[in-house]
Amino acid sequence: MTAPDRPEATPRPRRRPHHVYDAGRDPEPRDSLANERTFLAWVRTSLALVAGAVAVSSPALEFTLATRLVLSLGLVVVAGVALGVGWHRWTRTEIAMRTGGVPPGFTGGMVVLGAVGLLMAGALASTIISH
Repeated sequence: MTAPDRPEATPRPRRRPHHVYDAGRDPEPRDSLANERTFLAWVRTSLALVAGAVAVSSPALEFTLATRLVLSLGLVVVAGVALGVGWHRWTRTEIAMRTGGVPPGFTGGMVVLGAVGLLMAGALASTIISH
């Protein structure tokens, strides 16, 4: 029985994604916001890679059509991977903060960095071979 002078407790709305926000307890807001800013940095990186794909596909560059296509598609794929890595990292970090677990390492960033390096090496090799 509730006291007449006490307001009824309103149910807390479920936030999405449920598997993240239903785990553990809410962390400090500044920690959660820092995690979100890191995710947004991954999104910005993905957008920059897509912009690079558009730039590489330009006929103004001295690449063959096949090279432009491979580099453009490669950059778009790496952008998708970077976005996926950012989402996965945000999810794992948020759950770790909520449950007191161990935050993830930086393996995904190394994969994206390696992929971009391979694409750059391919572009350089293509330029050297074509001249």
